[in-house]
Amino acid sequence: MPYAKLSAVNLYYEVHGEASAPPLVLLHGATDTFRTAWNKQIAVFSQKYYVIGLDMRGHGQSDNPSQRLDLRDMADDVAELLAYLGLALPKHVSVCGFSGGGSTALFFALRHTALLRKLVLVSNNLERDQARIDSGFWNPTRMQAEQPGWWAHMSQFHKHTDPATLLGWWEAEDRQRPDFSAADLAPITCPVLVVGGDRDPVISLDQTIKLYRALPKAQLAILPSIAHGAPTRGAALFNQIIFNFL
Repeated sequence: MPYAKLSAVNLYYEVHGEASAPPLVLLHGATDTFRTAWNKQIAVFSQKYYVIGLDMRGHGQSDNPSQRLDLRDMADDVAELLAYLGLALPKHVSVCGFSGGGSTALFFALRHTALLRKLVLVSNNLERDQARIDSGFWNPTRMQAEQPGWWAHMSQFHKHTDPATLLGWWEAEDRQRPDFSAADLAPITCPVLVVGGDRDPVISLDQTIKLYRALPKAQLAILPSIAHGAPTRGAALFNQIIFNFL
């Protein structure tokens, strides 16, 4: 299994497809892994792209020596992995992130703008979600009670981190995440596709549209009758939309 020994983390990654194809990085969401988040895209996307997937720090098979999560650090991990793979070239890489991975992709676009060819942001906020923070969204007791199957899966998926610790890291990260404005996102001049589901209970349609309007060169795709998890819940339509954009 391939690991990249980066400056601050040992990052598990996979590559799929022909190395000569256009590179596409897939970033999973909070408490997910590359395999659990993108299992319906790997075989499809790798027919046309050189797919780079990773378990973000503290997730799956990647460690997290810092014992916290910061999207800036996670975005820098992606850039360092691309350099490790010899892919850190100007306007060379497309990045597609879902949920927490979408927020990481947004920070990547701000911190490593020169590397980006195109950007896909799936189900993530423009503004800090104080209501989510106040509702106990990341509470381990609630998660165990309401989603026992997912809790059991998390216990199996994450090699270095127990579920309660991972949820605590994400709650702390949520509280420090900035409110973005159109001025903040103005440096992102590459083409961007913003994707959301019209039945998403986690990321509101209002936030999806605000994010789209805040980006200089954005397109918008709203998937009908789709809740949180467009890559898995609406895979066929999602995959076609991504192909059309990229």
